[in-house]
Amino acid sequence: PDHLFWSVRQSLKSQMFHGIRSRITDQNTRNHGSEAHLDRLLKFVDPINPNVLTLGFARRFATYKRAALLFENLDWLRKIILDQDRPVLLIFAGKAHPADVPGQDVIRRISQIAQFPEFEGRLLLIEGYDLRLARRLVAGVDVWLNNPIYPLEASGTSGMKAGINGAINLSVLDGWWGEGYDGKNGWAIKPGPRDMEGVLRDKEESRALYEILQDQVVPLYYNYGKLGYSPEWVRMAKHSMMSLLPRYNSTRMVDEYVTKFYRSASNKGMQYAANDFSGAKNIAAWKAKIRNAWRSVTLRRLDIPSERAHFSEALKFKVAARLNNLEPEDVIVELLMHRQYKKTRLTNYNHFKFEYTGTKDSDEHIFELRLTPELCGKQEYYIRIYPCHPLLSHPLEMGMMVWL
Repeated sequence: PDHLFWSVRQSLKSQMFHGIRSRITDQNTRNHGSEAHLDRLLKFVDPINPNVLTLGFARRFATYKRAALLFENLDWLRKIILDQDRPVLLIFAGKAHPADVPGQDVIRRISQIAQFPEFEGRLLLIEGYDLRLARRLVAGVDVWLNNPIYPLEASGTSGMKAGINGAINLSVLDGWWGEGYDGKNGWAIKPGPRDMEGVLRDKEESRALYEILQDQVVPLYYNYGKLGYSPEWVRMAKHSMMSLLPRYNSTRMVDEYVTKFYRSASNKGMQYAANDFSGAKNIAAWKAKIRNAWRSVTLRRLDIPSERAHFSEALKFKVAARLNNLEPEDVIVELLMHRQYKKTRLTNYNHFKFEYTGTKDSDEHIFELRLTPELCGKQEYYIRIYPCHPLLSHPLEMGMMVWL
């Protein structure tokens, strides 16, 4: 139920605040800070009352991840997070490689901004980033922020873990979020043109980030109902978990590796190794034969193409293939058909295989197809021939094809 979901999320945030208070206290003590300064830093990190919108950014501080994008326009940021009625807490953590000086400079800049009087207690940079802190953050924050330079983000597993824990992702449409975002399970920063100058791109995407925070994230979180929480926020968090959990988890990943790769590779290996590796020897000899002959393989049309056909009327296709001493069983001749659109991926076409019906003038083989299209309207089709063998790992493994 919504109220229990909210309660669990607040409990996780409270646990996170406990850990953060301990680390901030240690940092302040080591830096010889006053107790009054510590009180200002911990003003919103209250485990007893964790009802403050909390954004988290924690990962390796590589420059392409743009940890400082949120600080492109400090005046705008002040308007968003300094609202007394709707406060926002920003938590940053992470490390830069010892040789990554630009990454260290990003950390230094965030540390300097965190010391501005107006940002004290509202922007926290947590030191000593480790697995324990990472686990607390992905489980406790309300929003997980990720704003890399498109298209440099490979995956983004921290965002996946945050989503699994009920946090909502706010990210550039890159890496996994470009696949996982459905318009209702979080927020997306649409990347600028790839050829845009870096400074202009950062300004454009930071503006999109501010607009999302100002117009969507903050109002949605603080739209409390009678029960003291935002039903719309809970609805989005639940939808985020339902849409991301089945797709982005290790069980699904390992199952796909086993079923789509390892098991088929193992079966193919046993086929090759059987009977003193006769399968491997046969496929190797067949591939050599194909490579030697394919350069002279041709395909031509024997029938007269029909521009129009009545619905349910059968169409007849007839082609002649010069196989250059290959056998008809060494090749596949097929027709690909699909409704005519401006942009249609070739993988979406329907495939229809031609049948071998004989030879013509001893050096050409005849292939025919009788087809009744299932759909009406404008359709486009292509005819092609390619080598195929039962022992290939994929029908198109040879990478050879002739189109008509």
